[in-house]
Amino acid sequence: MIPFRDTMDLKGPVWGTLSLLVIYLALAVAGEIAHMNGWQVLVGLIGLWLFAPYVERRAGTPLFLLGFLIVAGATGFLVGAVDEESGTYSASLFLPVLATAGVHIALAPRSKILCLIPVPFATTFIEVPTIAMTIIWVALEILLTAV
Repeated sequence: MIPFRDTMDLKGPVWGTLSLLVIYLALAVAGEIAHMNGWQVLVGLIGLWLFAPYVERRAGTPLFLLGFLIVAGATGFLVGAVDEESGTYSASLFLPVLATAGVHIALAPRSKILCLIPVPFATTFIEVPTIAMTIIWVALEILLTAV
């Protein structure tokens, strides 16, 4: 199953989401996301791409970025307190994206995410509820912790 985007019909730019994707990718390449391995970062970036555009379009880019940065800042201290190797503060990706997914679900509880099912000779698109996709995303992040 390859997730693409939500099926909500909101249109508009998502510059805040795109900038966060670039920033977190740069932080991951620089090794500044100490508590996550490469696979977790990739899944985190996919989660950011799936859940954040709808929230940004509904709230507006400035409010979305402000809320995301507040959550990322607060959880950065939390991660720093739990992960002794990273110091007192660490860049956080999982918890802010999870909070964004929660806001997405709160704003549109019946929303769905378009996914591609690549089966040979029968490839098709299906719509998966955002709640189910969030559960799959969290489970995948937790399973990749062991890698």
